[in-house]
Amino acid sequence: MTDPAQSNSYVDSYAPPSSQAATAPASFAEPAPMTPSAPAMPTQSQPVMPADNATPASDASPAADMFDANDPEALENQNIFELLGVVDGTEAERESFLDELQQVIWEDMLENDVPQLITAEELTQLDGIKAQTFASELEKQEAIITFLEKIIPDLEEIMLEKALELKEDMMRERISGMREYYVNQAEPLQKIASAEELINSDKWRSAATILNALQS
Repeated sequence: MTDPAQSNSYVDSYAPPSSQAATAPASFAEPAPMTPSAPAMPTQSQPVMPADNATPASDASPAADMFDANDPEALENQNIFELLGVVDGTEAERESFLDELQQVIWEDMLENDVPQLITAEELTQLDGIKAQTFASELEKQEAIITFLEKIIPDLEEIMLEKALELKEDMMRERISGMREYYVNQAEPLQKIASAEELINSDKWRSAATILNALQS
């Protein structure tokens, strides 16, 4: 029988470090907000997904009003590894996973969102930046960020919304995978259904607690 955490990939081919126990190690246990530090958009060194070294958004951040830091159940306040029940894997593997998720969000925004938000002339200018040679991918992303920030005032908010959407999708994929794993097992399926009801009521921490206890 396949581990429920691995029966479905969470985001295409991106799967977190393997997971079997109920809680994350101490360095990853505390929930962290998803707001990145400057520059506002994600870079290789500044993931938008929660990590052990993530810091709360400043009150001056234009995206600060999007989130309720005082709600322990809010999706934005949940650690991604707690949501997915991931407890093992090295710190390097976790950081690599966050980088991959970050890159998924970044590439999706460039491909699907940005063309809808800028003019044809601005899109041509953006294509010109992409075609340039940079010392690193990070430097290229920073150049694109600098350009986009000038013409899309709510760029940070859009990025954070996309990160939350991905976070939610991954949690729902986890539930789907666990349903397949526990098929025909009434008690686990009832607990999974309860977790899904909690998610639908924006009780993300409580839902993760139920799922993690089921896999412990």
